[in-house]
Amino acid sequence: MTRLTRLKLGLTAPMLWILAACTSGEGGGGAKPAAASHALQAQSSGPDRCALLTDNEVDAAIGPHRSGRNDLTNQWTLQSCRWVATTAQKAEAYPNGWFDHVEVAVFDSLRTSWAREQARGEPVSGFEGALYDSSSGEVWFPCARGRYCVVKAGTASGRNREQIAIRLGQLVEKRLR
Repeated sequence: MTRLTRLKLGLTAPMLWILAACTSGEGGGGAKPAAASHALQAQSSGPDRCALLTDNEVDAAIGPHRSGRNDLTNQWTLQSCRWVATTAQKAEAYPNGWFDHVEVAVFDSLRTSWAREQARGEPVSGFEGALYDSSSGEVWFPCARGRYCVVKAGTASGRNREQIAIRLGQLVEKRLR
């Protein structure tokens, strides 16, 4: 199955795992089906998203944190890297606390038009083509080689959320040039 066919059908990596296991006659306990492995590699192609920010930059944004992870549980799955704070912030709606996080997504060429359609917000002064969405703490912007990017600052406090997202977005954009 080609990548274009998978995109047209809207198949995600978990769906491909199931499809590949069912069509190849393999159960869930064996090695990864070849089609699913290929799909996972295709989804994460491009720059190392976890290398786009340094530990010090993430630390300045959310404090002590775990290493960045490129994971299927991220908001933008394998298109992104997420860093999560190790200390919970007190938040009324979260009895166990809220863990601040930063997520950077660099969409591959097959998902760029979709990403542009998702971008919402107000233009950011001094950051060409960028939009900041205050309801989600996301800054969306064009990045190198015709790609599109987003940085999310998921912070319990909205006080510095916009500044964090924009500052980290500008760093990512500069590093991808």
